[in-house]
Amino acid sequence: MVCEFGSRVLGRPLRDLEGIQIPLKWPVPSPNDPRLFWCIGWSVDHIGQTIHRLLFEPDLFRVIRDKETMEFRPWNEARDDDADRFYDSEPAGPVIPSRFIEGWHFHAAGAKHWGECRLTNGAVLRAYPSSAKAAKQGDRVSGLWIDEDIQFQEHLKEWQDRLTDARGGGGWFMWSVWPHVQNLALVDLIDKADEQKGWSEPIVEALQLAMSDNKFITDSAKSDSLEMMGSEEERARRDRGELLLDHLAMYDYNKEVHSIRPMSDDLKAFNPNKRQVVLCDIYEKNKRFPSDWTRYLFIDPSHTRTAVLWGVVPPPVVQGVEMKNTWIIENELVVAKCSATQLAAKINALSAGLDYEAFIMDKRMGQQTRVGSTMNVFETYAYAFGEQRLVSRLTSSGFAPGCDVPLIRYVAVREALSGKGGWPSLFIVEDKCPSTIKEFFTYRKKQMLTAGVTTISDEPANPRKHDCMAALEYGAAYMKDAFKSGLAYVPREERPTRGSSAYQFAQKMLSEQNEFDQKNGVGYVHLGIGDAV
Repeated sequence: MVCEFGSRVLGRPLRDLEGIQIPLKWPVPSPNDPRLFWCIGWSVDHIGQTIHRLLFEPDLFRVIRDKETMEFRPWNEARDDDADRFYDSEPAGPVIPSRFIEGWHFHAAGAKHWGECRLTNGAVLRAYPSSAKAAKQGDRVSGLWIDEDIQFQEHLKEWQDRLTDARGGGGWFMWSVWPHVQNLALVDLIDKADEQKGWSEPIVEALQLAMSDNKFITDSAKSDSLEMMGSEEERARRDRGELLLDHLAMYDYNKEVHSIRPMSDDLKAFNPNKRQVVLCDIYEKNKRFPSDWTRYLFIDPSHTRTAVLWGVVPPPVVQGVEMKNTWIIENELVVAKCSATQLAAKINALSAGLDYEAFIMDKRMGQQTRVGSTMNVFETYAYAFGEQRLVSRLTSSGFAPGCDVPLIRYVAVREALSGKGGWPSLFIVEDKCPSTIKEFFTYRKKQMLTAGVTTISDEPANPRKHDCMAALEYGAAYMKDAFKSGLAYVPREERPTRGSSAYQFAQKMLSEQNEFDQKNGVGYVHLGIGDAV
């Protein structure tokens, strides 16, 4: 990353290990177009002892003349033809040589604590410690490099905002850092990079460097280093630079325990959780669960991103195995900027041959009235569901309000994942619910930094980015009450069929009621399991 920073501020391209020139991506500074760049270090000592050494002093690595081309290239002790040539190699020159430096401003020259370095091409480099209580403001910055950890994580947003005014469509920002779990700003950036994987032009990218993949270290040196690391946890942290965030996870989700997925015969034979074995076997053979099992829809509506989860409850006994309080998330639908009408149409397309026991929605969102509408969200979605002839036995085309006490919802999910007697009662169909499974691994507890001490609360740090988790929480709280009352599973003969005369009559009544409600301003009413509205 040091060489990359030097390349950008000097406007000189790098070469890869094969000697091929890497094209420059960012605007090149010039005397007619001077540009400002920032370097951020942990402290003034870090600026003087580390950043100054990395940028302006020789011996960051060693170089050697290639035997074939006679050109200098990085010396690599892992190459057979370089291993015995250490004394033929020599220290590489500085990343930013003195011939490109026009002038300096030092705060303390003896300690090499520099504040500004002006280059001959018009670029100006300024260094700031992260220890300042207030983030530097006011400058228009073309590029910013942070080296290692920072002391005030809230400053990152202000630093990034300095890049928005840079000429040429915005500036760039890079951060070379050993992952620190307690650095909330870093964790958030890594999450954003993960979300943007697969984008044609991602805004945030993360490059994970592993010592064991370093082509400039011999195999024996790697082996010795890994051996000294001891545990797999330490290897993950020190070798691969992984963030170990298990203790921050909101929910203890385990793919091996909670997923419905193809399972080998040996695994089926030795898996003590017979409920999981039976459910996996049924799904593997039919690629769905029987249509006469009891189904629910859990919805977390949003202006920007809406999540819908399909919950299904099997009969009390399946293939001779007691299901007890088992329920399954068998499908998901995640849509962006989708109206109630559009969402209902999408759900209807996925509901062929299915009937429902209840629809459950976020209570607080459901009671809100959006700008320009005379109906609240409950009523808006109920009308849209009625237009699509989507109906459930308990809620018709309306919705049972989801529990609005967050702690109760969190506990309900944890109980479903852990279950009683050590066996989970909640399972997720792996190939149909990728977003739900992905969110389990990024849905983390909130960390709070006070007077240098980090505390962890029992609430999510980033709930707005986790619509599937919100829908799951409403579903878990509802299902907990349904199982407690003995009403979670309802035989099909007691539920309406979408093509039956009873269903058609119910839809006619619902349509007439909707028209009456809109004309007379009648509010939304729900009777059944769930909170009263």
